[in-house]
Amino acid sequence: MKVLISLTDQSFQRTKSMGIFNVSMGLTKGLMNNPMVSELHILGNEECREAFADVPPHVHVHLTHKAVPRRFGRVWWDQIGLCRAIRKIAPDWVILPKGVPPFIPAFGKAKMACYVHDVMWEHYEQRSSADRKGPFPWHELLYFRNLSLRAMRISDLVLTHTRFNAERILHYQPSAKIARIGIGYDDLPPEQDKNAEKYDVLTYVSTFPHKCTPLTIERISAWLNNRPDADKIRIHVVGSLPESIQLPDARWIHHARIPFAELRLLLRDKCRMAVYFSDYESYGMPPVECLLNGVPCVASDIPPIRENIPAQYLFRNADEADFITTANAAYDGKIPFECPSFPTWEEVAQRCVEAMKKADAGC
Repeated sequence: MKVLISLTDQSFQRTKSMGIFNVSMGLTKGLMNNPMVSELHILGNEECREAFADVPPHVHVHLTHKAVPRRFGRVWWDQIGLCRAIRKIAPDWVILPKGVPPFIPAFGKAKMACYVHDVMWEHYEQRSSADRKGPFPWHELLYFRNLSLRAMRISDLVLTHTRFNAERILHYQPSAKIARIGIGYDDLPPEQDKNAEKYDVLTYVSTFPHKCTPLTIERISAWLNNRPDADKIRIHVVGSLPESIQLPDARWIHHARIPFAELRLLLRDKCRMAVYFSDYESYGMPPVECLLNGVPCVASDIPPIRENIPAQYLFRNADEADFITTANAAYDGKIPFECPSFPTWEEVAQRCVEAMKKADAGC
């Protein structure tokens, strides 16, 4: 099978979505090692040159832009440049890991697989109609909505990772051919050092309202107020804070956005527990990554997260007492640590290739 995956429109230095970035990189590397892929073509840009500097002979990297296309350059690439590059290479399958196809795909005989990560616009449409305002201008919301719906309609195969996503996609496009291939992880949980004295907590924040930053700070503050050992605990805050939000006191340490290697060290060396609030997720990678680094993560009880982490770590957003009870149980070790088994990226890539072959066979 001759496969092309397009990474040109992604920044490897200033990415806004670590989730999509990690999925794109993981799936690409998994496809590189798949024996059913005889040729893999990677459309990239100058930023990813180093990431793919040493590849096997059957992998071909095409640096189609010196830098990530922006503004009109981005529009030209999405609608014209991408199609030209694909026709020139003539693969059997094109994978668009961000799930954003051209309005009129002209790929020749190549089939298209769009990785639709979420139906986020649905959540924000509901939010906007409820409070009559939302975080996105109406035209931006409409643009993403139409692109998402188009991906569902015109793809020869829709890739996604949770039952929740698959159900939402089928709600809008019942005829969509969906392959739920999941998300891969290549790190194994470290051995637990039962003698290590770790007191700190890690949590995540964001400027996007669905990440519940104000509620995160409110609930953790209430939890600290009920802890007799609160003076020993530091709260490591990872992510971008909304402009209107300030951290309560010196116990809260803001790390902003940090490299994953640094996050891993922070989890393994300092943190006894992690906390993850959210109103909407398509998968929920951070709680899983915490578990894979040996740290119990208490998280919002919403459908995609419920699919991926043990029920004992879940709490209801609206119930402060439920959060405090769950957090105490995890922090005090009253819940035995549990990390489910997750597929590797090579296994996810194999699922992807099998789904494309099945689609080729008309199944």
